[in-house]
Amino acid sequence: PDIYNVIKNAEPLSEIVTFKYPHNQRRHYEKLERFPEGLLVFGDALCSFNPIYGQGMTVAALEALALHDETQVDLQGLAKRFFARAATIIETPWTIAVGEDLRYPEVDAPRSPAVKFINWYIGKVHIASRTDTVVCNAFHKVSNLLEAPPSLFAPSIVARVILANLQKPKPQTSPLQPARVSS
Repeated sequence: PDIYNVIKNAEPLSEIVTFKYPHNQRRHYEKLERFPEGLLVFGDALCSFNPIYGQGMTVAALEALALHDETQVDLQGLAKRFFARAATIIETPWTIAVGEDLRYPEVDAPRSPAVKFINWYIGKVHIASRTDTVVCNAFHKVSNLLEAPPSLFAPSIVARVILANLQKPKPQTSPLQPARVSS
Protein backbone atom coordinates (compact mmCIF):
# COMPACT_ATOMS: atom_id res chain seq x y z
CA PRO A 1 0.00 0.00 0.00
CA ASP A 2 2.88 2.44 0.63
CA ILE A 3 4.09 2.27 -2.96
CA TYR A 4 0.54 2.44 -4.30
CA ASN A 5 -0.17 5.57 -2.23
CA VAL A 6 2.94 7.25 -3.61
CA ILE A 7 2.23 6.49 -7.28
CA LYS A 8 -1.59 6.39 -7.48
CA ASN A 9 -1.83 9.98 -8.75
CA ALA A 10 1.49 10.04 -10.62
CA GLU A 11 1.64 10.65 -14.34
CA PRO A 12 4.08 8.71 -16.53
CA LEU A 13 7.01 10.68 -17.95
CA SER A 14 7.10 8.53 -21.09
CA GLU A 15 5.66 5.45 -22.74
CA ILE A 16 6.40 2.11 -21.09
CA VAL A 17 9.66 0.64 -22.35
CA THR A 18 10.52 -3.02 -21.90
CA PHE A 19 14.00 -4.07 -20.94
CA LYS A 20 15.55 -7.05 -22.64
CA TYR A 21 18.88 -8.31 -21.47
CA PRO A 22 20.42 -10.53 -24.14
CA HIS A 23 22.47 -12.87 -21.96
CA ASN A 24 25.01 -13.27 -19.21
CA GLN A 25 28.56 -13.12 -20.51
CA ARG A 26 31.85 -14.17 -18.95
CA ARG A 27 35.29 -13.58 -20.39
CA HIS A 28 38.21 -15.65 -19.09
CA TYR A 29 41.14 -13.23 -19.09
CA GLU A 30 42.79 -15.40 -16.43
CA LYS A 31 43.44 -18.00 -19.17
CA LEU A 32 45.45 -15.64 -21.37
CA GLU A 33 49.16 -16.32 -21.72
CA ARG A 34 49.93 -12.60 -22.11
CA PHE A 35 48.11 -9.35 -21.42
CA PRO A 36 49.41 -5.81 -22.16
CA GLU A 37 51.19 -4.24 -19.17
CA GLY A 38 49.49 -1.13 -17.84
CA LEU A 39 46.01 -2.21 -18.94
CA LEU A 40 43.31 -3.97 -16.97
CA VAL A 41 39.80 -5.24 -17.62
CA PHE A 42 37.30 -4.83 -14.79
CA GLY A 43 33.63 -5.20 -13.82
CA ASP A 44 31.18 -5.95 -16.64
CA ALA A 45 34.08 -6.24 -19.08
CA LEU A 46 35.11 -9.38 -17.17
CA CYS A 47 31.64 -10.73 -16.51
CA SER A 48 28.22 -9.23 -17.09
CA PHE A 49 25.21 -10.58 -15.24
CA ASN A 50 21.53 -10.20 -15.91
CA PRO A 51 20.69 -7.23 -13.65
CA ILE A 52 17.66 -9.03 -12.24
CA TYR A 53 20.01 -11.06 -10.03
CA GLY A 54 21.62 -7.97 -8.53
CA GLN A 55 25.11 -9.49 -8.49
CA GLY A 56 27.03 -7.33 -10.96
CA MET A 57 27.68 -4.43 -8.60
CA THR A 58 28.59 -6.75 -5.73
CA VAL A 59 31.06 -8.63 -7.92
CA ALA A 60 32.55 -5.35 -9.18
CA ALA A 61 32.94 -4.12 -5.58
CA LEU A 62 34.69 -7.37 -4.62
CA GLU A 63 36.92 -7.01 -7.67
CA ALA A 64 37.75 -3.43 -6.56
CA LEU A 65 38.85 -4.75 -3.16
CA ALA A 66 40.97 -7.43 -4.83
CA LEU A 67 42.51 -4.84 -7.15
CA HIS A 68 43.33 -2.63 -4.17
CA ASP A 69 45.04 -5.55 -2.43
CA GLU A 70 47.01 -6.49 -5.55
CA THR A 71 48.22 -2.91 -6.16
CA GLN A 72 49.66 -2.87 -2.62
CA VAL A 73 51.88 -5.85 -3.48
CA ASP A 74 53.46 -4.91 -6.82
CA LEU A 75 52.37 -3.44 -10.12
CA GLN A 76 54.56 -5.85 -12.10
CA GLY A 77 52.38 -8.76 -13.23
CA LEU A 78 49.31 -7.06 -11.78
CA ALA A 79 46.91 -8.15 -14.57
CA LYS A 80 47.76 -11.85 -14.24
CA ARG A 81 47.33 -11.82 -10.43
CA PHE A 82 44.18 -9.71 -10.58
CA PHE A 83 42.52 -11.83 -13.29
CA ALA A 84 43.19 -14.98 -11.23
CA ARG A 85 41.58 -13.42 -8.14
CA ALA A 86 38.69 -11.99 -10.16
CA ALA A 87 37.98 -15.44 -11.65
CA THR A 88 37.65 -16.82 -8.12
CA ILE A 89 35.34 -13.94 -7.13
CA ILE A 90 33.16 -14.44 -10.22
CA GLU A 91 32.81 -18.25 -9.99
CA THR A 92 30.05 -18.52 -7.35
CA PRO A 93 27.77 -15.72 -8.59
CA TRP A 94 28.29 -16.93 -12.16
CA THR A 95 27.23 -20.45 -11.19
CA ILE A 96 24.17 -19.05 -9.38
CA ALA A 97 23.12 -16.85 -12.32
CA VAL A 98 23.60 -19.53 -14.96
CA GLY A 99 21.88 -22.12 -12.79
CA GLU A 100 18.92 -19.83 -12.21
CA ASP A 101 18.62 -19.13 -15.93
CA LEU A 102 18.58 -22.88 -16.60
CA ARG A 103 15.43 -23.22 -14.47
CA TYR A 104 13.50 -21.76 -17.41
CA PRO A 105 12.64 -24.32 -20.10
CA GLU A 106 12.86 -21.72 -22.88
CA VAL A 107 16.61 -21.32 -22.24
CA ASP A 108 18.25 -23.39 -24.95
CA ALA A 109 21.16 -25.07 -23.19
CA PRO A 110 22.09 -28.56 -22.03
CA ARG A 111 21.30 -29.48 -18.43
CA SER A 112 23.25 -32.16 -16.61
CA PRO A 113 21.45 -34.37 -14.09
CA ALA A 114 23.13 -32.34 -11.31
CA VAL A 115 21.79 -29.06 -12.74
CA LYS A 116 18.31 -30.58 -13.09
CA PHE A 117 18.39 -31.74 -9.46
CA ILE A 118 19.68 -28.41 -8.12
CA ASN A 119 17.07 -26.47 -10.10
CA TRP A 120 14.33 -28.78 -8.80
CA TYR A 121 15.59 -28.30 -5.24
CA ILE A 122 15.86 -24.50 -5.59
CA GLY A 123 12.24 -24.49 -6.78
CA LYS A 124 11.36 -26.27 -3.52
CA VAL A 125 13.47 -23.71 -1.61
CA HIS A 126 11.42 -20.93 -3.24
CA ILE A 127 8.18 -22.62 -2.13
CA ALA A 128 9.49 -23.10 1.41
CA SER A 129 10.66 -19.47 1.51
CA ARG A 130 7.06 -18.31 1.28
CA THR A 131 6.31 -19.60 4.77
CA ASP A 132 9.64 -20.36 6.47
CA THR A 133 11.76 -17.34 7.38
CA VAL A 134 14.81 -19.48 8.17
CA VAL A 135 14.79 -20.96 4.65
CA CYS A 136 14.03 -17.54 3.17
CA ASN A 137 16.96 -15.95 5.01
CA ALA A 138 19.28 -18.82 4.00
CA PHE A 139 18.28 -18.36 0.36
CA HIS A 140 18.80 -14.57 0.50
CA LYS A 141 22.23 -15.01 2.10
CA VAL A 142 23.25 -17.19 -0.84
CA SER A 143 21.71 -14.96 -3.52
CA ASN A 144 23.34 -11.90 -1.92
CA LEU A 145 26.72 -13.68 -1.82
CA LEU A 146 26.95 -13.71 1.97
CA GLU A 147 26.97 -17.53 2.12
CA ALA A 148 28.12 -20.21 -0.30
CA PRO A 149 25.43 -22.13 -2.24
CA PRO A 150 26.15 -25.44 -0.44
CA SER A 151 24.77 -23.82 2.74
CA LEU A 152 21.28 -24.41 1.28
CA PHE A 153 22.00 -28.14 1.57
CA ALA A 154 22.71 -28.03 5.31
CA PRO A 155 20.63 -30.78 6.96
CA SER A 156 18.62 -28.27 9.00
CA ILE A 157 17.69 -26.30 5.85
CA VAL A 158 16.89 -29.43 3.81
CA ALA A 159 14.59 -30.64 6.61
CA ARG A 160 12.76 -27.31 6.68
CA VAL A 161 12.43 -27.30 2.87
CA ILE A 162 10.93 -30.80 2.94
CA LEU A 163 8.55 -29.95 5.79
CA ALA A 164 7.37 -26.72 4.16
CA ASN A 165 6.75 -28.52 0.85
CA LEU A 166 4.70 -31.22 2.56
CA GLN A 167 2.36 -28.71 4.19
CA LYS A 168 -0.84 -27.64 2.45
CA PRO A 169 -0.23 -24.29 0.70
CA LYS A 170 -2.05 -21.27 2.08
CA PRO A 171 -3.99 -19.05 -0.33
CA GLN A 172 -1.91 -16.10 -1.53
CA THR A 173 -3.20 -12.54 -1.21
CA SER A 174 -2.02 -9.56 -3.19
CA PRO A 175 -0.06 -7.00 -1.16
CA LEU A 176 -2.10 -4.28 -2.86
CA GLN A 177 -5.43 -5.71 -1.76
CA PRO A 178 -6.37 -6.47 1.83
CA ALA A 179 -7.18 -10.09 2.60
CA ARG A 180 -10.91 -10.75 2.74
CA VAL A 181 -12.22 -11.59 6.15
CA SER A 182 -15.50 -13.45 6.62
CA SER A 183 -17.96 -11.73 8.92
